[in-house]
Amino acid sequence: MKRVDDSSRKKIEQAVAKAELQTSGEIVPVILKQSDLYPAAHFRLALVVGVIFSLIYYYRFDFDDPIALIWVQIPGMLLGYLVAFIPFFKRLLTTKSELQEESHQRAIQIFHEHQVSMTRDRTGIMIFISLLERRVLVLADAGINQQVAANYWDQLVATLVGRIKEGREIEGIIEAIEECGKALSNSFPRKDDDTNEISDQLVTD
Repeated sequence: MKRVDDSSRKKIEQAVAKAELQTSGEIVPVILKQSDLYPAAHFRLALVVGVIFSLIYYYRFDFDDPIALIWVQIPGMLLGYLVAFIPFFKRLLTTKSELQEESHQRAIQIFHEHQVSMTRDRTGIMIFISLLERRVLVLADAGINQQVAANYWDQLVATLVGRIKEGREIEGIIEAIEECGKALSNSFPRKDDDTNEISDQLVTD
């Protein structure tokens, strides 16, 4: 994904403001390029490419110094380390459990850093997208969780994941915000003394 531009950011923040006109809930949208640097993926690819360089040198060129096999790995390892910055390779060299764990931990971190759990009626909700991992999480505070089933947001998450795979993450998160506003308005209608407790701004890297 390219950087979220000002126009897209404005559309998302307007969608949040509009959705919150219907409910006392607070909606926090998050779009991250990745949840972690995943240094292990860089070292794994560095090792693989370094070995490949050694094998190519061994079978394609004459040599009389075994130490050369070690030295030839260095540019290969450097190349592999740099190539791992490409999202496709980073994801390929990272286990599914690592991707899930890091994205979940980052979501919880942001949930608390942005005080989504500190609203008056405990009605904060965060829509979290981490693009590298292709992970979408909806984290809701206690007030919401008491009113909805554990799998209530599954369809919203599935739809949003589909939009990300299509490269339409901006449209997807706007749709998700609108859906959250409608869903929350039923159980948590806007109150006369309602105030905007959390900023409508999009959270990004």
